[in-house]
Amino acid sequence: MVAYVTNGRTDEQPKEYKSVYIDTLINLEKLGYDNPNKFKTLEEFWGVCKLRYSTYAERRSFVNEIYGDIAIDIERKIRQEPEPKEWMKANEMLVDELSPIRRQWLKAKNFLLAAEPDFENCIKEATNSIESTLQILLGQPGETLGKAIKSADIDTDIKKLISQMYGLVSNKDFVRHGGTVEQNINKADAEYFLNFSAISIQYLKQRLK
Repeated sequence: MVAYVTNGRTDEQPKEYKSVYIDTLINLEKLGYDNPNKFKTLEEFWGVCKLRYSTYAERRSFVNEIYGDIAIDIERKIRQEPEPKEWMKANEMLVDELSPIRRQWLKAKNFLLAAEPDFENCIKEATNSIESTLQILLGQPGETLGKAIKSADIDTDIKKLISQMYGLVSNKDFVRHGGTVEQNINKADAEYFLNFSAISIQYLKQRLK
């Protein structure tokens, strides 16, 4: 994609680019990733790049924005860096109608595991993953976690637990609404919420599917 949009679109450009583009879409599906690229053809992608981005640097950045999280996760797997069992189980649960949530879940993990971690956004994306799971399973698109959980047919105590977690995160000025107050958040906090999110996703799918 980078080569195609930074080398000029000419008749002589290799047809292999188009083949690789399609192969990428297919291979991502085989690997269990929700495809973040909404452009079905290279021509469509080229048209958007030409319209929006005038420099090669901007176009490279756009490609990285699309595939960056997946590329990091694939590299982590190539290096065989272990993940907690609950994280892997949650990822396995995010298929079919829940597959779009994989992008949020992947972002949450990458925020935590990055060389310069962003604990606040890790917690935000982890919470959003639970919220999106409820929205899809309950057929309530756009509903907040706090409201959606009330109509979920699940154990009352677990419902309260998830509600309390949502309330805690929502009350943190930094997390859900772009707050400006500095918070004392560390790796342990982010890992806790990410683990809670993983377990919640598994439970909700098993109970509400």
